[in-house]
Amino acid sequence: MDLTGKTALITGATAESAAPVIRGVAAAGAHLALTGRNAERLRRVTEDLGLADTALVMPADLAVPDDVDGLLAAVRERWGAVDVLVHLAGGWGGGQRLSETAIADWDAVVASNLRAAFLVCRGVAGDMASRGWGRIVAVAGIAAERPRARQAAYNVAKAGLVALIASLAEDYKRQGVVANAISPSIIATAEGLRNSPEADHSRWVTPEQLAALVLFLLSEEAAGVNGANIPLYGRV
Repeated sequence: MDLTGKTALITGATAESAAPVIRGVAAAGAHLALTGRNAERLRRVTEDLGLADTALVMPADLAVPDDVDGLLAAVRERWGAVDVLVHLAGGWGGGQRLSETAIADWDAVVASNLRAAFLVCRGVAGDMASRGWGRIVAVAGIAAERPRARQAAYNVAKAGLVALIASLAEDYKRQGVVANAISPSIIATAEGLRNSPEADHSRWVTPEQLAALVLFLLSEEAAGVNGANIPLYGRV
């Protein structure tokens, strides 16, 4: 896969599962813009991956329109519009049944998992369409298809993310923009392994497996895959 000359924005870049994705996109030759909420963690990620001198690093809360606008303005100023969006941002929230869920908790989960995706996708889709080429991959989750108890907001937000990506694919399919979602089950991060020591970790999805699918979906070979929600369930 060759992304030489393309500009890639990777959100959720401080997530434990993000490093193989970042490495792969960088190895494909793309200009990299990385964002996450925590500036110090972003700095450490870029240093650990040897990208401190080349990547554009900008912390942002993607559920805040002004933050998204500022991020995209910085990318445009440096390299022009975003060609590739890998949306890894999001996070689990739950623990209560629906009747016990506070409105503020509901809003926070939907904001981080759906509103943020809407704002950043809205911000890049027009530029991609006007240039006649774009790739968007968003990480949803198994909850989009298999809702679990005591996480209604998360289930709804991930299902909404899948619908958002499918809608985007329909809106721009005649303008060279390809958009897909990936729904992993449990990703085998260090934190996850620590929190579930008795689980059969061999059944989980590795960050490298997630990265391999992301990179395939960014390739020209995958241009015919559009508007899909691809399960990456491992053996869960």
